[in-house]
Amino acid sequence: MATGQRSAGGNALLALSGQWGRYALQLLALVVFSRLLTPADFGLVAMVTAVVGIAYVVGDFGLSLAALQAKELTRGQRSNLFWWNAAIGIAVTVVVCILALPLAALYDDIRVAPITLALSSVFLLNGLAVQFRTELNRDLRFSVIALADVLGQAIGFAVALVGALIGWSYWALVAMQVVAAIVTNVILVARARWWPGLYRRGEQMRSLLVFGTNTFFTQVVNYISTNIDQVLIGRVWGAATLGYYNRAFQIARIPAQQVAAPLTRVVLPYLSRRLEDRPAYLDAVKKTQLALTTLLLSLLAFVAGTGDWLVPVVLGDGWHEAVPFLRALCLAGALQAIGYVSYWVLLSQGRTGLLFATEFGARVVMIGLMIAVVSLGPVWVAYAGAAGQLLILLSALFFALPRAHVPIAPTILPAVRPAVLFVLAALAAWGAGTAADALPDLVALIVSAAAFAAVSAAALALPPYRRDLGTLLALVRRVRHRGEAAS
Repeated sequence: MATGQRSAGGNALLALSGQWGRYALQLLALVVFSRLLTPADFGLVAMVTAVVGIAYVVGDFGLSLAALQAKELTRGQRSNLFWWNAAIGIAVTVVVCILALPLAALYDDIRVAPITLALSSVFLLNGLAVQFRTELNRDLRFSVIALADVLGQAIGFAVALVGALIGWSYWALVAMQVVAAIVTNVILVARARWWPGLYRRGEQMRSLLVFGTNTFFTQVVNYISTNIDQVLIGRVWGAATLGYYNRAFQIARIPAQQVAAPLTRVVLPYLSRRLEDRPAYLDAVKKTQLALTTLLLSLLAFVAGTGDWLVPVVLGDGWHEAVPFLRALCLAGALQAIGYVSYWVLLSQGRTGLLFATEFGARVVMIGLMIAVVSLGPVWVAYAGAAGQLLILLSALFFALPRAHVPIAPTILPAVRPAVLFVLAALAAWGAGTAADALPDLVALIVSAAAFAAVSAAALALPPYRRDLGTLLALVRRVRHRGEAAS
């Protein structure tokens, strides 16, 4: 096995360790700031980020994924990619600043304007640093990326905590994002061991730009469909209701964002190198699906089953209105998790046009459903999102995969047993917690969690689940061994 492949396998753990560190800090921030700030504070910031957050997608323009998918990049191509991203970052920052007053008018809240101006700096920083992150990624230096992400999040949290304690209110949340971006990107630039040269007009950029453009349009449609819910709820139901929805969104969706999204940068080059070995490629797809769905579905099912007691324990009193949102968003997250491997398959083959065609129609329907039901109540918007994720999954299975010459079985069957198990475990957790509902929330949560763990453990009495566990343990041992061999 090639050294690069061994390094990729071992560094997958490093990539995830950085994301898990960020996830832990974000959960800590969720717990702490939910007790120091009001739902309206969270809703006010979410009003802005739900709209201008699309600049995170535009600021990358799909070029980092294009660079990761490419087997070789010349020094000139790397420099050109830096200048493309820098120019896009500057342009996006200017556009976001221009949108400050229109956004304030959209929500009929003048406080939205200065928040928008402050957050625009994040897009400039990300545009300037994205190629440095990509260089670290291509060199498999995931420990540096992990350090930058965790340290940036930690310092951002510390500054925001001080701000919340001295009365900054929603500005503490803004400061957390800006400071985290500054620290993270400074570390990435300082440790990349690379510096861009001047732009070279003779470099072959067409394939990179085509890949990036197709990926960009897919990401834009993806972003709009997964964030328009917050725009609609903020516009129709106000900042306080959006605050409840946003906290539920953070609990339900961060696991996928912090596990599946960063794994793309590890899995994509790994799958791309195995395209010529079809049995190995399909085996990797199958094991990746089993590992991803086992991890994500267990987390989402646990949250859905214990939500009635988890929310007051984690967020504090006064957040019970977030529970219905939480369950609907967990359902949407589970469907998204099952379909993530299909996304990786299409990217690894460079089939970005097919990827866009696969998702576009389903996401347009999702957006239409959200708009149609928002007047019925905010929870209906969340269920419309879940329906949209189901449409995307079906489109990938029956439209995209056959055209990518990949059987459906390796991408869906490994998810079936984890899905059945964790649905039963979630129901057991909800039933046990309901029986203990008269007890304090923390006690009921412990009882609920114990029921979830008991059902999960009991599944090991069945041979198929023991085989799945054996496959996962073997995969972990192999990854650890490769990481040690590459070190």
